[in-house]
Amino acid sequence: MRPEDLITYCGFYGGTCARWHEYAAFRDLAATLAEWLDAQGYQYWMPTEVKEFDYTEFRKALDFFSKKDTWLVCSKCCKGGDAWSDCPIRKCCKERKIDLCFECSEFPCDIVKGGTKMIERAEEYKKLGKDEWL
Repeated sequence: MRPEDLITYCGFYGGTCARWHEYAAFRDLAATLAEWLDAQGYQYWMPTEVKEFDYTEFRKALDFFSKKDTWLVCSKCCKGGDAWSDCPIRKCCKERKIDLCFECSEFPCDIVKGGTKMIERAEEYKKLGKDEWL
C-alpha cells in the first residue's frame, strides 16, 4: 500500500492511527501497561481501595486495546471502507468527490468547526502543496 492511500478525508495519516492494523504502538502500550499493573499487584488492592474507579473494567479495556483481532483495529483506511462509517467529513467528501476535506472551496465549514488540528494540517497542505505534503 502506498503512503498516500493512508491519508484520510480529514487529512490524517492513517499509518500512525492507533486503529491501523500495522501500527502496533498503541496496542503495545496497552499491553505493557496491563503487564506492569499486574506485576505491581494493582488487581488485588485497587478494586477495594479506590471506589470511584472501576479497575476491573479498566483492565478489560487494556486487554481489548492490546489485541489486534478486535473491531477497533482497521485493516483498511477510511477511504478503503474501514473506520467510522458515519463520519460526516467522509460523507461530505464522497458526495463532493474530493480526496481531502480541505480541498473543498467551503473549507472550513460547520462540519469541521473546532477541529484545530485539522485546520493546522490544511494550512500545512496549502503551504507545501499536495505532493510535498504527502
